[in-house]
Amino acid sequence: MLAFVPIAFFDTMEIVGSLRTRAGLFKTEAAGHRILRIRGHAKGSDEADDRFGAYPSAQKWIELANLRSEIARRAEGIMPGAIEFGRIHFEMLDAGARLDWCVEDTPYFARWQRSVLPIRTNPGFLRIAGNEAGSPAQGWLTLVNVRVPNAQINSGEHPAVHLIMDFRRKTGED
Repeated sequence: MLAFVPIAFFDTMEIVGSLRTRAGLFKTEAAGHRILRIRGHAKGSDEADDRFGAYPSAQKWIELANLRSEIARRAEGIMPGAIEFGRIHFEMLDAGARLDWCVEDTPYFARWQRSVLPIRTNPGFLRIAGNEAGSPAQGWLTLVNVRVPNAQINSGEHPAVHLIMDFRRKTGED
């Protein structure tokens, strides 16, 4: 499987304009790396049972709701009733920061595919997966293979912000 596969373009200007007022919602995960969780595993649930809950800090973000609705609407138009979303979060990588090499090999990633939608990026941002490297352009929803060694670096002049969404095709038993 290719490490990066662009699948659709979305206009992200509305959400880019709203980032400054929402910056306080991002929580520091590591030096230069901040996360804003939108949807994740429900409290007290095991990752294996795929029960998800929404995080209240993002529920009143109108621009985010508009973007998520557009993504869901277009997915529904392509494969009606066939796609469901898993974890969703924003990832902000400050200028000069990096995320070290990792491999997502938990049972969760055997069932879910990761997609990345760059909201704010720059030419100095680089995502590496397997033996490929790329900098997906702003607005391009891109499938990313995180089951191979992967890393990120932002050598640009401002933070890079990406919307990360996990999804899968529904099966008959779901």
